[in-house]
Amino acid sequence: MVRAQYRAPSSSSFLHSRRFAKNPCYSLTADFREILLADVSEILTIRKVINHGNPRWCVSSLVDGKRSQRFFRTKEDAQTWVTSLRNDPTEQFWRSLSHSERQMIMISYRSSHSPARSIKAVKIKEAVSQYLKLKERQSLREPSLVQIRRFLTMLASEYGSLYCYQINASMIEEWFQSRNWKRSTIDGVIAKIGPFFSWCIREFFLLENPLKSIVLPKNEEVPICIFTPSEVEKLMRTAQKHDPGMIPYLSLGIFTGIRPDEIMRLEWKDIRPDGILVEGRKSKTRQRRVVKVTDNLRAWLIPKGDLPPINKRKRLQTIREAARVNWGQDIMRHTYASYHLAYHCSPDRTAHELGHRDTTMLYRHYRELVTQEDAQKFWSIKP
Repeated sequence: MVRAQYRAPSSSSFLHSRRFAKNPCYSLTADFREILLADVSEILTIRKVINHGNPRWCVSSLVDGKRSQRFFRTKEDAQTWVTSLRNDPTEQFWRSLSHSERQMIMISYRSSHSPARSIKAVKIKEAVSQYLKLKERQSLREPSLVQIRRFLTMLASEYGSLYCYQINASMIEEWFQSRNWKRSTIDGVIAKIGPFFSWCIREFFLLENPLKSIVLPKNEEVPICIFTPSEVEKLMRTAQKHDPGMIPYLSLGIFTGIRPDEIMRLEWKDIRPDGILVEGRKSKTRQRRVVKVTDNLRAWLIPKGDLPPINKRKRLQTIREAARVNWGQDIMRHTYASYHLAYHCSPDRTAHELGHRDTTMLYRHYRELVTQEDAQKFWSIKP
């Protein structure tokens, strides 16, 4: 950083000293502030100011949000100082280094001035392999593990030959762009690879998480897909006619908003008069919750069917085709959230039933605008 106490080395002899030749990163730690100073010489500004009532020429810079400055009596003195700074051997040395070499010097400096352990030179491919072995020993559900393995394998395929400390936010942004991923997909990828970078920091493979400074593409709002009351009734009547055993799965998804994967882990003993118990081991968030049983849901569950259903995908496809209704991603859960909110007019209550911490997720992904009249029709659908 630019400081008034700056004294540039009088010659380049220190670069050729025995200590530097043996370990460049170590020898430069004492002169690291001077190196940083030379590196910001291109963003120095010179301006005339009044300092304690006296006209002065100020040389200043802004690095990491901190302003440093030095004052001179004349503009010529200020320009001479800046010129000498830019022509200094330290400047030439720093500019000759690659990005990774600069990072190594920075890492060495920070390590030598901190009680923490030194950064380890581990390549991304090796780190991914170690991390995946760790995750395999944890009690993760197979779908989650598959997604983590998929995205980290893709990351290792792209940057596996680099050391962990070499990867930066720009690389991650270029990777996202090369894949042509939408914002929703990128959010999902970050959720899976973010813990990997946090683990790398814990293991001293890198200093900072590159995901914290990435610039994400704008999130285009896409209309949420939900059923109309008439489509719900058509779907349920078709299930009654063609496959009554699928009614519990459909009614739980549409009239409680329980996630499809969670429904597949439920048993009839979990459905009680006072509510449906979704235990932590059966919940996506690993947190238990009790979902209220509404009057129309209770009516649909009287003729007990299959829970969990066998051959669910094939049987559901048959019902959908017979009912001739469009199906979208998470449509049952979105349908429930939209009609529940319109009927009760309580975002907090709807978010609680969905198992969310707050209403952020509800407004961002789950809610579609429906009328009070349609909401009343929806909650009146019975066998």
